[in-house]
Amino acid sequence: MRKTLFLIILIIAALIIQLPSFASTTSVYATSRREVSIKIKIVLIGFNEEMINKEYLTWNNPFYKYQSILIPGVSTNVLYLFDYSYTIVDEAFKNEFLNYLRSIEVKEFKKNLIWNISYKIQEGIGLTANYTEFKVNSLCSFYNAEKVEDWLIAHNSSYGGLQENGYTLILSYLPELPSFTPEQFKAVVKDENITVTPHYYNKTFIDLDLGYKLNRVWMTSWGGKSRLYYIDLSSGPSLVDKQLPIQLATEFNNIDLNTTYGKIWLNQYLSDYIYGVVYNLFAPDLIYPLNFSKKYVIDVLVLDNRSVDAKPNLQLTVNQKLIKESLKSLVPFAEVEVKVRFAKLKDYPTFEKIVLESTVEARGFNDKYPPELYYPPNIVDIRPIYEWLSESGEGHIKDLFKVTRNENEYDIPVVALAFTRDFNLGVSSKEWLAKKGAVKDLWGIALYDMVLISHSETDFNRGSYLEGENEGKGFGFSQTIIHEVGHMLGLNHPFIYDETENYVDSVMAYYPYTYNFSQFDKDVLLRSLSDKFIMEAKTLAYGKTG
Repeated sequence: MRKTLFLIILIIAALIIQLPSFASTTSVYATSRREVSIKIKIVLIGFNEEMINKEYLTWNNPFYKYQSILIPGVSTNVLYLFDYSYTIVDEAFKNEFLNYLRSIEVKEFKKNLIWNISYKIQEGIGLTANYTEFKVNSLCSFYNAEKVEDWLIAHNSSYGGLQENGYTLILSYLPELPSFTPEQFKAVVKDENITVTPHYYNKTFIDLDLGYKLNRVWMTSWGGKSRLYYIDLSSGPSLVDKQLPIQLATEFNNIDLNTTYGKIWLNQYLSDYIYGVVYNLFAPDLIYPLNFSKKYVIDVLVLDNRSVDAKPNLQLTVNQKLIKESLKSLVPFAEVEVKVRFAKLKDYPTFEKIVLESTVEARGFNDKYPPELYYPPNIVDIRPIYEWLSESGEGHIKDLFKVTRNENEYDIPVVALAFTRDFNLGVSSKEWLAKKGAVKDLWGIALYDMVLISHSETDFNRGSYLEGENEGKGFGFSQTIIHEVGHMLGLNHPFIYDETENYVDSVMAYYPYTYNFSQFDKDVLLRSLSDKFIMEAKTLAYGKTG
């Protein structure tokens, strides 16, 4: 996943290598330097004083971080300095927490996906890796992620309160809960008939346009409602993040936590998780330069290129009020206007011609979902479309939108394409072409000067291909629009340095399907704007550059 995200960043960078003319008026970063101290409280549940070496743990943690703008790859000139404190909770609080978890525990039989990597030397080739995945019967224990977050917030006085003017990270080790044990994993690898007993955190999400329900059940962490984030180090393994819980990590690496080195190893292991949370959530980078304005206008043009009499009515796929409310929570200092237009792609014949010429049918289509041959997908190559639209290309964006960009109004044009069958926008980058199973299709991409989005008839009607609670339901455009506009305003994905943070109540994450911006999203945008203004004011007032 990390490589996939890096490739996406490279693709975006290549597409916008020549920023349109208006971007030349945007200051990427101020010339003065600013240092910002961030207080971080680490709360440890299930650990004792003998196991934790606070000095060594702090030494392993990031001391500082220069905030970056990943595209075009520059510094904001802000230096974050991290100030750590630690609280190790007593057995009484741990037991109270365990009792609460047991009170909300739901058990369910599922097919779990386990992976294994083996290495060997092959004559004439050298070292090779064999990655295998296999299903295993599991009796999973699930804990409602949102309820757990609420409980930890409500009981914060038991661990000395939440960090004031900073962030709180809770790391727990709870082997008393049903867990995936080393003995179970050994039996699975030997193909023995066994039922494993992992535990996870879950949350159900619903597409608010077309009603599709997503049960996200493989989470090992959660947060985002407040400035608190929680990770259970005994939860998992999860097929989403492919990371090992502590009991498997110690077994596979022959680590005895009772030895001197075992304690050193443990603190390093904890620090690895702290690093991810700090870099992804508490002090994240930006994806694009910030553009401050008193008013943001989200101008959405929905173009229908579906089959004749296709369902649903596209006006059901965009919730104007929902989009506005979500974005307003991110930029409370500004006015937010959302405009939505609907048209047929054929009403723009030149644009339609570009789309048809960029269509790649890599496989056929049937009414079964998922199709027997899922990849390679049928795509409409995004690069010719962007070249035709962008000001650095043929500049036809001006034929579809009136774009104003200054401190009084900042317009964000969004082109949402509804495609026939199972077609979506996609990429043809060479890194993905060689991978038969690679995900080359996209629901959306933010390109700094515009947003391009697509959904297919299959997406709108996903539940029609399945039995059960989602029959007749599907996915609309609204959640994708909010996500991509979040990028346009500067926000990054919250999991680029560690996939654990994919489990967060943020529309910018992938695994959840929420419409909310997390508190971490809101903080980084407002803090980064404030830092930018302070540095610019310092330069204007004193003429200093550092």
